[in-house]
Amino acid sequence: MSSIWNFITDFGDSAVTVPLALLIMVFLAAAGQRRLARDWVLAIGGCAAVIGALKLVFGACGHELTLVHITSPSGHTAMSTAVYGAFALLFGARLPSGQRRTVLIAAAVAIVGIALSRAALHDHSRSEIAVGFVVGIASVAVFRAALGRHPTSALPLGWILLSGGILVAVMHGTRWMIEPAVHRLAWDFRLDLPFCR
Repeated sequence: MSSIWNFITDFGDSAVTVPLALLIMVFLAAAGQRRLARDWVLAIGGCAAVIGALKLVFGACGHELTLVHITSPSGHTAMSTAVYGAFALLFGARLPSGQRRTVLIAAAVAIVGIALSRAALHDHSRSEIAVGFVVGIASVAVFRAALGRHPTSALPLGWILLSGGILVAVMHGTRWMIEPAVHRLAWDFRLDLPFCR
């Protein structure tokens, strides 16, 4: 069963979500949607920055900050929620309501599956997954607000979907070792803050 959970969790690894986010940004910019590309970067980059900062803070001082055990909020959950959720909004914006609902449900199932995989593999507690969800959903909300201000009629959604699918297939199973680096930084951060020791 763990092999299935590992297969699912790899869709949320930064080795998949970050290149996918960059690819979508490139397509937005190339289609002349520079403001929307900027807002995409703000939403997804903001998610990465916030979850990274929370990992540092909770990794260093989590035992001092909360009553529940949080040492490393789930980056897989945050980034997959932000990237797949925002992409579903982008892709569904020009679809009829029934098809749009199908796209959003498919994204939600993928996001929940990735979050469940983090718990099943004992990589994160429920509280850490919940923090990841909150950060990811906030990022999706930021992008949704931006999407409402910009028309998407010029976007080559078929090409985005095709190239995104190829990229995910190629990068799936690759793992970027960001978590150990964050843990080392959090440990250094803890050493610099006397109340976190």
